[in-house]
Amino acid sequence: MMTDSNLDDSACMQEIYGKKSTATFSRLKSRLKEIFLQALMIQNNSTDPEQARFEEIMSAYKSTVVSRILNNKRAFSLTNDLLEKSITKSMKYHLTENVLAQARLLVIYNSTISLNKYKITKYLDIQTKYLNIYNWEIKSENYFLDLQKTQLQSLASAGNEAIKKAYKYHKDLESAGDIKSFNFNYNKYRILAAYYEFTKNYNLLLELSEDAIKDFSSPEFKSEAVLSNINIRRLWSLIQSGQFVSAYSLGGKLLSKAQVGSNAWYRVAHYTLKAYIYNGDYSQSIDLLKQIIENPKYNKSSEYYKELFNTSLGYLYLLTDSGLIKDSLNLKEKIPEFKLGRYLNAVPVFSKDKRGINVSILLMHIAFLLLRKDHDAIIDRVDSLNQYVYRYLRRDDSFRSNCIIKMVIQITRADFNKIRAERYTKELRKQLSEVPLIGSGENIEIEVIPFEELWEIMYNSL
Repeated sequence: MMTDSNLDDSACMQEIYGKKSTATFSRLKSRLKEIFLQALMIQNNSTDPEQARFEEIMSAYKSTVVSRILNNKRAFSLTNDLLEKSITKSMKYHLTENVLAQARLLVIYNSTISLNKYKITKYLDIQTKYLNIYNWEIKSENYFLDLQKTQLQSLASAGNEAIKKAYKYHKDLESAGDIKSFNFNYNKYRILAAYYEFTKNYNLLLELSEDAIKDFSSPEFKSEAVLSNINIRRLWSLIQSGQFVSAYSLGGKLLSKAQVGSNAWYRVAHYTLKAYIYNGDYSQSIDLLKQIIENPKYNKSSEYYKELFNTSLGYLYLLTDSGLIKDSLNLKEKIPEFKLGRYLNAVPVFSKDKRGINVSILLMHIAFLLLRKDHDAIIDRVDSLNQYVYRYLRRDDSFRSNCIIKMVIQITRADFNKIRAERYTKELRKQLSEVPLIGSGENIEIEVIPFEELWEIMYNSL
């Protein structure tokens, strides 16, 4: 075969077949083109649907990069063929920016090289449609990020301004009409979810999340990461609405599907454990906690998760030590080892996160000191606790935390006398019962066990 000159189609057919064979030669060119494009994009094949979807998306992105390279090399026809096939895939997987980039190149090609009026109109229409989608995606994303800042700044109740803002954002996105976009629909869900969280409407939040599970399980929207986040919100909603049995039933199903030791697995395990504890299922709580802590991957997990689970372990140990729960002797035999001193040395008490899990740590420490009748140490801790309330806890978003801490302070003022302590804390105990944990919207990371149970442990230690 000649290699030092370019051949036209007729010459190529003569060289390959020794005669003219248009149909056969056309099939050969199509197969070679596919091989060439696959080599350029380094495509991978997978039998896993999630991985296959990911590879398809990556292929669409690679097509845009490759098409730009080919375009700059003036391989215009090849560029056009690649883009026409890839833009369909980009639209299928809601890759808005990619669709816009590809449509732009196709409009230019058909306007300057092929002069195809039908295709010019077709790709201009696609461009117009996706410019609108892109604008709504950007708007929804910025709305969500703005609300996320509000959520990060408060452990519980959002102010009226945040509630109004969330509602305004939701209504604006509703006006967009029927926008078919993965990013837009996910942000729209998250914004309405934030509104329900702010207004403590956990039943509506649960309904919304269950509908979102259906939407994001469809082939065009399916994403395991998104489904995992929505399911964790479902778990949280079930706990906040007091549906503990449903919560740990869902948690068990999610744990069986999640990769052990992954962030999603630890988050689901945390909320499942919380549902067991809140429901008083201490035997199952200990079984799950043992499964978590004794897993080989636990030591390599983040310090955040270790702090959460070790704090839960401390509270379960406190419950069994107090003897106030059923079958405490048998539970003590199966609970993992817990050393208070080692735990306190490992956790950052009074760290920068002044309103975080530190409240749980402080209260647990004092409860253990009460069990051990170490009153002098308690007085030292209560001085710091009093300052903590004054500086960092506000009545509007930490009411229950305020109540229990003030009750602890009254114990010292009563000189650890049980009768005086009951009298001094009577009104605070009443206030605590008037704002129950369920539906209060307070941060459940702080309240490892219900404060009513924690108070019983403390009071009976006097």
